[in-house]
Amino acid sequence: MNKGAVTGFLICFAIASFLFSCENKTVDYGLDKYYVEIVTALNSKEFQLDNGKIIIATSEEKTKAYVLGDRVLMNYTMLTEKEMEDNYSVRINGSAKIPLGKLTLTSDSAINASMKEPVLLESVWLGSQYLNMKFYINYKSASHSIGLLTDSMRLESDTLRMYFVHNTNNDPPGYPSNAYLSFNLKDVLGEPKNGRVISMQINTSNLGDKIFDFKY
Repeated sequence: MNKGAVTGFLICFAIASFLFSCENKTVDYGLDKYYVEIVTALNSKEFQLDNGKIIIATSEEKTKAYVLGDRVLMNYTMLTEKEMEDNYSVRINGSAKIPLGKLTLTSDSAINASMKEPVLLESVWLGSQYLNMKFYINYKSASHSIGLLTDSMRLESDTLRMYFVHNTNNDPPGYPSNAYLSFNLKDVLGEPKNGRVISMQINTSNLGDKIFDFKY
């Protein structure tokens, strides 16, 4: 298989410990309410939610050096009271950059030959142009190869089928490691506006060989 079809990267592990775990989540313990979700950096201070709204870190907040296009798992507290505004002032409680991949066009034979080793899936969801995942893999020391593939000859089909591929690269048994990632679908599918059905197939250790359908 073409090496470009699967992106090899070391997924960011165990970032949930300080982010309080969970995507698109609102938590209120009677003190400050905080939100945890994946956002897209516009710069080191401004971030776009997948619903198009912008959150802006307060001037005194020390944020990391994120650049345009970075996908970031962020824990933040709202400082703006008017919920209908397009821009919100926020206090960032914690953040971490997550891997950003792309949907790759390849052949049907390459898809069939690709390794699809299982992951323990917690959730998969569509946000704007991004297909997002939270899962666990058994990791020790070797970088795992991850990818999202589709058959280039079937782009015009009513339902576009995509395949999650995972190769441990002979990583020896280690320990369950938490991972987040996003795939940018825009380069292949354009803007998400037509409600086209996309179908993602993924091999999981907890749900079996699972298919998830979304409208893009």
